[in-house]
Amino acid sequence: MPLDPPIRALVDALAAAGAAEREAADLDERRRMSAATMVLASTGRGPGVVATEHRIPVHGGEIAVRVLRPAELDSPAPAFYFLHGGGWALGNLDTGEVECGPMAAMVPCVVVSADYRLAPEHPFPTPLEDCIAGYRWLHENAAELGIDPARVAVGGASAGGNLAAALCLAARDRGLPAPCLQLLDVPALDLTPLPVAEDEPSDGLTASAVNEYAAWYLGEHGDPKDPLASPLHAPDLSGLPPVVLTVAELDVLCDQGERYLARLHEAGVPGAAFRVSAHGHGTWIIPITATFTLVREVRAAALRHAFAGSLAP
Repeated sequence: MPLDPPIRALVDALAAAGAAEREAADLDERRRMSAATMVLASTGRGPGVVATEHRIPVHGGEIAVRVLRPAELDSPAPAFYFLHGGGWALGNLDTGEVECGPMAAMVPCVVVSADYRLAPEHPFPTPLEDCIAGYRWLHENAAELGIDPARVAVGGASAGGNLAAALCLAARDRGLPAPCLQLLDVPALDLTPLPVAEDEPSDGLTASAVNEYAAWYLGEHGDPKDPLASPLHAPDLSGLPPVVLTVAELDVLCDQGERYLARLHEAGVPGAAFRVSAHGHGTWIIPITATFTLVREVRAAALRHAFAGSLAP
């Protein structure tokens, strides 16, 4: 099935402006482009949402954590811990807020996000350990933040989905509080190199791009089959939180999400996948199609059900 027509038109316009060439530019330029693209997708935090920022210690430094809270939300409230995408090398709190910010008012809930350090400057496992540190901080400060520690979901998009899934494994194995849901959008779950076709299209996330970003994330010493880098390679997925996945029909990562769901089901973990037709990797994030609203509503509904306990095993 071809791309959704409005998305096709946007992709063509970007290509005409030389977007493909700029994508091959240096990393700093990619980071600027990523931030500029996310501005197009921003619809704001929603009415009455108040933001606070905190600095928290991590191994070798500190990172920022942002907390979004609807002003009228009672305490203790449920929370959504969100990890931004960007190939482990792009993105920040502002780009991540484009996706997670609206959930604060829609659900409603507290939204917490971590500005984890980026590859290739900080390869695996540093970004993941930063995310785990943010999750620990959330739970250690739940009372002060007005958060119900029994109702904390984790999630992320793309590389953030990878980090969220890995965080769930780490929480299980390290004895951390279990999230009530893992909400994964177009996640990368297997960092072993993808096969690259000679006539690879340039109008979406390509296998070669995934391989490049994965190599940056893994660095010289990371093992692509380490379960904390590639959750699909975890030998045991039992005892993980319920999952709701969003995958895209035309996404090179679509199969990974569906295989992960199948393995979770085999391990007795409940969950579901929402497969978006006629879209590529996260292409619904720009608010020009009906799918934009639908995907947001699916995410919000999943969080509401998890916070109500109706997704529990």
